[in-house]
Amino acid sequence: MKEVIASAVIATGPEPIWDLMCDPSRYAEFVAATERMIDVGSGEFGVGSVYKEYGGIKPFLSESEWRVTEFEPMRHQAHIGDDGKMRMPLAIDLEPADGGTRLTITFSLQPRWFLAPVNVVMWPLMMRKRAQAVLETTLANTKRIVEGA
Repeated sequence: MKEVIASAVIATGPEPIWDLMCDPSRYAEFVAATERMIDVGSGEFGVGSVYKEYGGIKPFLSESEWRVTEFEPMRHQAHIGDDGKMRMPLAIDLEPADGGTRLTITFSLQPRWFLAPVNVVMWPLMMRKRAQAVLETTLANTKRIVEGA
């Protein structure tokens, strides 16, 4: 499993960050890997929520389906994405910090067996760096939106 982690302190309490993370209709606005939402799901957001998007880590773009698997309000969310080629666990964690709330995002790539050999080469050559940049851009976008509100 390949994993990247990014973290930032946002100058606010957890509520506005949490509200943004719980609104799939806004993901294309701040998640750097999301080109567009295909289906934002319905009902209250939490464990079992499903949404679909188009995006990825360039140049590998595709449709993916995501399911919320863990949900601890104002603290932690876990989502599992799947595009048929990769399984993509995502964790979102909030904790108090000096000057606001620390947002930490952990993203993993778990390639299907037929892509494992390609991933062995692609991850160190370019994908780890691109995945890290996607997370850092997502954090910067989140910070801009929440602090600017």
